[in-house]
Amino acid sequence: MRPKILLVGGDGRPSGVPRHIEHLVGALSGDADVLVISDRDEGGYSHLRKSGTPHVEIDGLRNQPSLILLFRALRSLVMVCDRERPDLIWVHARLPSLLCRCLLALRLWRPAARLCFTHHGLPYGRGYHPLVHLFCKSLESLLIAVSPPHHLVFLTHRMAGAMARDTGAGGMARHHVHVLENCSDLRPFPPRRDPGIRHLVMTGRTGRQKDYDFAVRLWAHMPPVYRLTLCGPGTDSPAFKARIAGRIPAAAFARITFAGPQRDVRKLLQSADAYLLTSRYEGTPIGTLEAFEAGLPIVLRNFDGAEDLVSRHPCALLVDGTDPVLDARRIDALLDRYQERPDENAAAIRAVWRTYWSPKIFDHRARALVRAILTSPAQIPAGQPEHVRDGLGRHPDPYRSAAPPLPGQPPCCTDVSPLAENG
Repeated sequence: MRPKILLVGGDGRPSGVPRHIEHLVGALSGDADVLVISDRDEGGYSHLRKSGTPHVEIDGLRNQPSLILLFRALRSLVMVCDRERPDLIWVHARLPSLLCRCLLALRLWRPAARLCFTHHGLPYGRGYHPLVHLFCKSLESLLIAVSPPHHLVFLTHRMAGAMARDTGAGGMARHHVHVLENCSDLRPFPPRRDPGIRHLVMTGRTGRQKDYDFAVRLWAHMPPVYRLTLCGPGTDSPAFKARIAGRIPAAAFARITFAGPQRDVRKLLQSADAYLLTSRYEGTPIGTLEAFEAGLPIVLRNFDGAEDLVSRHPCALLVDGTDPVLDARRIDALLDRYQERPDENAAAIRAVWRTYWSPKIFDHRARALVRAILTSPAQIPAGQPEHVRDGLGRHPDPYRSAAPPLPGQPPCCTDVSPLAENG
């Protein structure tokens, strides 16, 4: 009998969580009955119509100030989960995850299904406001300590190790801990670049996290031969353009294209010479993985986890903004080095993507993870936490849960246009 899996998202706009759920649907739907729950679809879940995956939309699952709407959304979510009687409830978006775990901690919800929560980035740490950091870290420690045992999934070993360090390894040992890295499914055409210019691309919705102000402060010091394209929700709004125009010289502003949301980012990456991301904090940004897949150099701000991505990339750079003039020179030198052997460098970058973040790798890992969850005991035996140790602290061991894939069809890959909102 095929297992039934509920994948719970949040905001219906295009972003990293809907893309991750899209990849999970592609990996799991051949062997399981998958149902997706989210807020009203605003383009982030359009792929479900193409695949025929059932989709339940609940108003209020996104971050919003109305407590009444939030309560109604939570009640509706619990009712759907109880009505569907799934084998696995897998929650992804931050707000539904937090609310569901609070219900568990208070013993107000006791579903029969196995429960899994994915952290698409730590809810505290470098880049957050100090008060937000303190509150979220304390709340996370409490939830880890008092919630009934469930499954926690992280995007990287470093993220899992940081959570164990910050919330107490003993508390984490009460739960099943797994690592499932993101993937990208871009499959671009061969790059076509204008040799007369150098083109940087940055993707992601406007807001504090992506810190476009940081990006344009750096951009103001790039040589005139460079062009910058900003794409994602809000990047084509008059208010955003006016804000950027007030922060940089007119000549630098004239070399920026404000592209807005893009249903297909392939053309932009085909014309790009490098990918830029200046986020304050991230999980594993799918937009950066798409740059790996496209064979592009990457320039990342030094957020938590950026060093791991740069260390695997043959042609990458970290910037911190303390000296934007120097950072601009380093970016120019990076592209000089890349262009010395562009075909060879692009091939080396794509080889890293195939090893770590290709759909084939993700499909195998996702299927193995679900198999491990569905066959796991309800309680972790005493003295047998699902961790290994290294210099970063206690980590989950991804190979401990690496059971063979679920029986059925071979892992499948989705074939939809990648989004430019994936920062």
